[in-house]
Amino acid sequence: MSKVIKKAKDVQINENQEILISELLDVYTQIGYTVRIEKGLFKGGFCLLREQKLFLLNKNIEPQKKINFLAKNLSEIGVDGIYLKPNIRELIDKESQQKLL
Repeated sequence: MSKVIKKAKDVQINENQEILISELLDVYTQIGYTVRIEKGLFKGGFCLLREQKLFLLNKNIEPQKKINFLAKNLSEIGVDGIYLKPNIRELIDKESQQKLL
C-alpha cells in the first residue's frame, strides 16, 4: 500500500503584513541597527559584531510572528525620541503593555 504525502501549505503573505514588516525594519535602521534576515534555528535578536549594532531575524518564521517579534524588541529598546507612523507606534505600545502584564 502506498502512502500519500501531502505538500505543506504555502504561507500566504498578506501585502499589508509585508508593508508593516518593511516599516518596522526601517525603524531599526533609523535607530542605527543593521538588519540581517537569515535562515537558521533562531527567532532573532540583537547582537554586537565588531562594534556594529546588528539585529538578526529568521527568514522562515511566519509574517505575523515577525511583526510581533520586531515590535516587541523595539518596545524593549525604546523609540520615544523618533517619529513613528501611528500604526507602528500603536504596535510597539501594545507590545510594551503585554510585557507589563
